[in-house]
Amino acid sequence: GMAFRVNGLLIMSRGANMVPMEEMEGRLNAQAHRVLVQSAVDANMNTLRVWGGGMYLPDVWYDTCDELGVIVYHDMQYAQLGHSPARTKAQSHELRHQIRRLSHHVSIALWDGCNECQVKMNTSTGIYADFVMTVVAEEDQSRSVWPSCPAIGWTKGVDRLTSRPLGSEGAVLVTPDDGETIEVHGPYQHGTGFPAVNGWGMAYDFDATLPIILDDKTPTGPEYRNVFASEFGTSVYSSFESMSVTLKPPHWGLHGGDAPDTCPTGFQSVCKGNNTMAQRNYPCENLIDKYFGAEGVKEINQTGRFVFQKQLYLCMLAQALHVDSFILSQRGQNTFGLLIWQLNEIWPTGGWGSVEYGNPSFPGQVIGGRWKPLHYMLKRSSYADVVAT
Repeated sequence: GMAFRVNGLLIMSRGANMVPMEEMEGRLNAQAHRVLVQSAVDANMNTLRVWGGGMYLPDVWYDTCDELGVIVYHDMQYAQLGHSPARTKAQSHELRHQIRRLSHHVSIALWDGCNECQVKMNTSTGIYADFVMTVVAEEDQSRSVWPSCPAIGWTKGVDRLTSRPLGSEGAVLVTPDDGETIEVHGPYQHGTGFPAVNGWGMAYDFDATLPIILDDKTPTGPEYRNVFASEFGTSVYSSFESMSVTLKPPHWGLHGGDAPDTCPTGFQSVCKGNNTMAQRNYPCENLIDKYFGAEGVKEINQTGRFVFQKQLYLCMLAQALHVDSFILSQRGQNTFGLLIWQLNEIWPTGGWGSVEYGNPSFPGQVIGGRWKPLHYMLKRSSYADVVAT
């Protein structure tokens, strides 16, 4: 299985995935990073993962994780379908620079090669083992190394118990092509029900997992098979306070007050039309309908301050209920890691975060980001030390 130990003690990792707080690095705010890590700790999180599709974060973020005792699971900044590595001197230098810059941080517990690259030796993704993580292991032998996120571990080149590099001459890192699943990504609940750049115009049903069904037949304990869930989540919108300042009042509504755009089914669609909400990531109709029924969606086509506030609040409540159900069901099994996708938002609109966009320089935003209902749920229920289900 896969799990973290602190001073020899096995722990359950409760946490989230960290994405960049800004699309443009020049707008990054140091205090916002401090507040965001504090928000994670306040919600009973003990582990944060630096996602490989983002960036190596500012020093202040790592400093705060050190100070507050947060465990950091750190991807190298590669994502196979978006930014894959090459065996160049420049990339070797970048990897070495970042490991040397960051390796003094006690919070960092594990380095891994990439986000969702499915490392297989003697294929194009073998480069993550025999180049990326080999360079990392040369620079830092004090920490665990991992092929990717998710992964199934190593067969050669590391201590099999701790996953630390052996460091001996010729200790090549090798990962198996297949094996027992010990780390997973998903499930992900996307919003559907209105044409948009992501998702589907038709509302698709899903399992609300209420009431929670617990598997009382799964044996629990470190001696049994366990799983680490390093990504799972539900996409929704942000609060009225965050989103309203990005829209003109006539568009204050989930359907934007205009005719729907024409959008191809799927992700990253190019929509045709003038509906501003089509550009706001995933819709939320199916989530509101699933948890609040006809009463929740009866005003779905309307606009206005009160209507939009209600729509957004129900949308975010649905996220909280859905994620909480999954976490509690997993806590009843032999799961030693639960990291939601994701902690924060990179923009003041729709997304997966439990905390909103946190740049106070922009209207409607608060430093470090407002908590969505999900973050309150994590603090009070999902990630509490003791919880009744």
